[in-house]
Amino acid sequence: MPLPFVWVKSFMASRIRSFPIVGHRGAPVFLPPGNTRESLRKAVEMGAQAVSVNVRSTRDEVLVVYHAAARRLDGVDTPIREHDFARWQSYTADTDLPLIPLVEVLDWAKGAQIGLMLDYAEAGTESALARAIRQSGLPFDSLLVVGAELPSRQMLRSLDPRIPLAHTLAPEDHVSIDAQLLAGLDTDAVTWHSRLLTPPIVKVLHLREIVVYGWQVDLRDELLRLRDACAVDGIVTNRPDLLAAL
Repeated sequence: MPLPFVWVKSFMASRIRSFPIVGHRGAPVFLPPGNTRESLRKAVEMGAQAVSVNVRSTRDEVLVVYHAAARRLDGVDTPIREHDFARWQSYTADTDLPLIPLVEVLDWAKGAQIGLMLDYAEAGTESALARAIRQSGLPFDSLLVVGAELPSRQMLRSLDPRIPLAHTLAPEDHVSIDAQLLAGLDTDAVTWHSRLLTPPIVKVLHLREIVVYGWQVDLRDELLRLRDACAVDGIVTNRPDLLAAL
């Protein structure tokens, strides 16, 4: 069914930069599993203008970069939140996947002058995240907090309205993308799974001056569809090399 055309007043003129190529956790196809110093640098070498990382919190509220909510410790799947950062650091320092503090990644992104997507799923640590962002000095227009649920977005906006936020959707969310949803968006960007994006939907989002990212796209035909037919602003991919070569 065609999407009804709606004309809505923009929430705000776009205040963030768009990055056409975003390395998902860096370049995990080449340096698995991603979210490592080496993987993030590799993505930039391959042409990514930004990278996305997953944000977790330790028991003492040190924000770290790690995909899963738990990690094997002494043979047991242990929640990242269960131990202080010092314990995790001592355990992972000599492994292939050391736990990296978020402040280090923020500092690296600032020095490298690249964009950074923070995939945030740690409700209750919004103050720590806002503080880390402010203290890093990374330009706000090079930053985007994605993955946060509505209460976390509201909390982050109250803590610092300068922090750019994205509305994130996955196919399993079973959300109907209709005129009501599109008119009610109050974020700087959307990060929606590629299967949810069509040219009419992207057109309406752009009329609202909302930056559009599709994820997680690794196949050539889908990369071309998003870039050329849908005209999205950026694509989050495990294959920044493939997208850069198109």
